[in-house]
Parts: sequence; C-alpha cells; structure tokens
Amino acid sequence: MRSKPENQEADHLASEENEKETGNEGEVRVADKRRTIVIENEPVDAASEKPDGAAAEIEKLQAKLKEADEKRAEAERQARDISERFRQIQAQLKAETEEQRARMQRLFEQKLEAARGDLIASLLDTLDNLKRAIAAAEKTERREADFDALLEGVRATGNMFETKMLSLGLKQVTSVGEQFNPEIHEAVEIVSVGAEADNHVIEEFQTGYTFGDRLLRPARVRVGRASD
Repeated sequence: MRSKPENQEADHLASEENEKETGNEGEVRVADKRRTIVIENEPVDAASEKPDGAAAEIEKLQAKLKEADEKRAEAERQARDISERFRQIQAQLKAETEEQRARMQRLFEQKLEAARGDLIASLLDTLDNLKRAIAAAEKTERREADFDALLEGVRATGNMFETKMLSLGLKQVTSVGEQFNPEIHEAVEIVSVGAEADNHVIEEFQTGYTFGDRLLRPARVRVGRASD
C-alpha cells in the first residue's frame, strides 16, 4: 500500500490534470462557440445587408452623375447664349461705330464744303469788280498802245481768276434765253415781249453763281412778259 503522503501527492497530480483537461475543454468550447457565431452571422450579413447597400450606393452615384450632366448641359447652354449675345452686341456696336464714323465724315465734309463756299462767295465781289473794269475799259473810245496792253493784262487776270474759282466748284447760273426760275433768278425788270418769249430771261445784269447744291447768289435779270 501507498503511504499517505504518496496518496496525497498522487491525488494532487490527478486533480491538476483534471483541471487542465477541464480548462482545455472549456477553452475549446468557447472558441468553437465564437467561431460558430462568426460563421453563422457573416453569411446573414452578406446576404441581407451588402447587396442592398451597394445598390443604394450605385443609385446615389447615378443620381449624382445625372445631376452633373444636367448642370453641364445647362452651363453649355448658358455659355452658348452668352456667346451669341456677345456676337450680337459686337455686331451692333460695329454697325453703330461705322454709322457714327460715316455721320461724322459727312458732317465734316458738309462743314468743309460750307467753308469753301463762304470763301468763294467772299471773292465774288472781286471778280465782279474786275469784270466791270474790263467792260468800262472796252467802252473807252480814246485808246493808246499802253492802255490796250494794260486792258489786255487786266482781262487775262480776270479770266484766270474766274477760271480758278470755277475749278474749285463755282458754277455760273444760266440766264439769257432760259425760262425764269425764281429759285436762281432775281427779276429786276420786266419788259413786254411776244408770246414766244413770255416768262423768259431777256437780259442778265449780274451773273449768278452756285457752289455744289448751294446758291451763292441769284442772277439779276430782265424778264419778258407777253401782253394780252
């Protein structure tokens, strides 16, 4: 037989082995339960939650993409509208600028033409005086060689002066033989004539002139009037 101390030691060893076995069995069961729970729960989550979440995310992305496409299309439309309005404004501004430039050019030309007309009109008295001097000299009966030479020089000067003014745009008003026109003729005398010369210019006392569309002065004339 074993002694009492030996029996106690054997019992103690046996107890420790039982505790180890019991502890190992408990840990295995706990580990097995955890694995069972994980294994049982994961298929449920994958089958029930993951597909629905992915579909919702896809729908959300598609909605955002559609919204982005709509915003892009609207931005492109607005850009086209702005570009078209800019082209219209640019064309309108160009037309207004050209019209303004043409109007200013016409105004400048009108002012220049008026200034030239005023200058030429101021020289008509000088031309008239030259013509009167030539006419008076031609009526002189007593002439000498020096006088004729002087008359010829004055006549040449008067003709050159008148030619130069005509080259600048001055025009004579036709009078003698023409029908009387109160817009360009000034009747200073009326004489009785036959029916064929009624209301016609018989004689011109002073030449009239025009410059472009402007009448510098009317021609002073004698007008025929047929008697009843």
